[in-house]
Amino acid sequence: MKKAPAIALLVGYAMLIATHAYYPKWQQSGTEATLSYDVSGYYLYLPALFIYDDLRELAFLPDIIDRYHPTYDPYQAFAHESGTMVMKYSAGQAVLYAPFFAVGHLYATVSEAYPADGFSRPYQVAISVGSLLVAFLGLYVMAVLLGRYFRPGTVAVTLLLLVFGTNYLNYAAIDGAMTHNHVFTLYALLLLVTDNLYRGKDRGVGTGGFLAIGAILGLMALTRPTEILAAVLPLFWLMPLHRDGLRQRLTFIGSQLPKVAVAAIACLAIGSLQLLYWHHVTGNWIVYSYQDQGFDWLSPHLIDGLFSYKAGWLTYTPLMWFAVWGFGALYAYQRQLFAAVALHTLLFIYVAFAWSVWWYGGSLGQRTMVQAYAVLAFPLAATVGWIWDRKFWIKGVFAAICLTFVAHNLWFTHQAHRGGLFVSEWMNRSYYWRTLFTFEKHPDDAFLLDNPDFYRGSPERIDTLYTNDFETQPTKLCGMDPIEGSGSVCLIDSLSSTPEFRIPGPFKWKEYIRATADFSTGEHRSGIHNSTQLVLRFYRNGQADKYRLIRIHRALNQDPNRSLTIEARVPYDGADEVAVLVWNGGDDKSAVLMDNLVVMKLE
Repeated sequence: MKKAPAIALLVGYAMLIATHAYYPKWQQSGTEATLSYDVSGYYLYLPALFIYDDLRELAFLPDIIDRYHPTYDPYQAFAHESGTMVMKYSAGQAVLYAPFFAVGHLYATVSEAYPADGFSRPYQVAISVGSLLVAFLGLYVMAVLLGRYFRPGTVAVTLLLLVFGTNYLNYAAIDGAMTHNHVFTLYALLLLVTDNLYRGKDRGVGTGGFLAIGAILGLMALTRPTEILAAVLPLFWLMPLHRDGLRQRLTFIGSQLPKVAVAAIACLAIGSLQLLYWHHVTGNWIVYSYQDQGFDWLSPHLIDGLFSYKAGWLTYTPLMWFAVWGFGALYAYQRQLFAAVALHTLLFIYVAFAWSVWWYGGSLGQRTMVQAYAVLAFPLAATVGWIWDRKFWIKGVFAAICLTFVAHNLWFTHQAHRGGLFVSEWMNRSYYWRTLFTFEKHPDDAFLLDNPDFYRGSPERIDTLYTNDFETQPTKLCGMDPIEGSGSVCLIDSLSSTPEFRIPGPFKWKEYIRATADFSTGEHRSGIHNSTQLVLRFYRNGQADKYRLIRIHRALNQDPNRSLTIEARVPYDGADEVAVLVWNGGDDKSAVLMDNLVVMKLE
């Protein structure tokens, strides 16, 4: 059993390697490449400084975007009022990339096969593989640290659960170049150095430990400024939870003030790299680079961030419920860890979900929580340790639940990359449960991403409220034959919308309205926001009270001639009228025909 953590670590490494090989981002192109989207923004400092010598103008960036397409637009930087370009993201991740960038640049420089432009294949491979090595280091440090507080079997199971059962797998093995994997490892190192400091304080505390704590904190904050919250960990680590515990800790810190000053200076020195960059580029020491994004301190998005189907942490990583429940076991069995871990977790969650873009863009679950797993590993291990001492049937139930959560995590990891059923930023409850643990893509399921309303079961009664075959509508402008008969509605260019086809009510809550129509298009449309929309509106007292829509090119891009349906439940207060219309997506869109509109009421 003493070898269990080492075996688990090797199994975890093997899983990370296998997952990396399953979807090697360095082999992908465009926005799926390693150096794409946010990662290209973190990384931009390195080619700007060491290849192009252009931190102020970033004149090379348009050419890079035209050649490699890491993003659709250069959002990684913005035009400052000083006339220069300022990078959106802070410089810490670029510092962490630097050794791997150097390897990639050296190879590209001596190779005749690749340009030394910062974005060719050698750089992609170097950053991707380097990030995988960072994950290896983080897991190793966590194995060492957890081994000081928990039995070997508990440590082994905890490591395996983190790798197989949480979105750490995705953000270490596939999207490892994002900040979360790197900051996870920095958390692990911070905890290890902190633990060494307090465990050895009776033998005398050297300056080196404080210096390392300050340097790591500075690098964490330079990477993600909110990670300065990690300072609570060295402040409260191993603090006894009794009346004199806080007094003893303050006394210890007071006795080490010169060394604490060294830590603070190290932290500030590393953090000042960002200030130096801003001053060099703009002449200002402080620049807010996130522009219209910020914090909603008084109304944090806690419920959405934790539980929503759009990107809820515990919805997409349910295994971490065991970490949440584990705080009770941690308090009972490792009480000296409780204050630091609990305080950090509470502050971290509050700050993470106070961010206005609380779903964090194209995130698989809540990527912002991944780095905190180094801290949450302790209550997770406490849960595992508690289960370890229970009866066999309790262990069996726990194992079955864990295997289900592992399958859940592996399924979502696959669907986020090759499967295609996970659609970041669009997910909702209806689509989540319709597609969970399935593997075949059905175009009609994708309509649930637009409209979560649909009639469940078989209606007892269906009343037809409206029909229109549009026989008098010419299709000449669309250059297409009618779908059926002598006419169909034609939408093209400035003819971008039908009128509202209104049906008088009244309609009662719990009734459903269904509209069906035949559609035809002669052209594929890229970009879901360019799609034609079939819209259902409810009116009450002359005012639109509720609407639902589906983007019909989700289906027409695969089959250009389809009969499509939209359903919606009547609002709680009822409705006086219901209306159906089709909007073609704008004045410059290609032709779409509609025919045979039927509106029904379902009870």
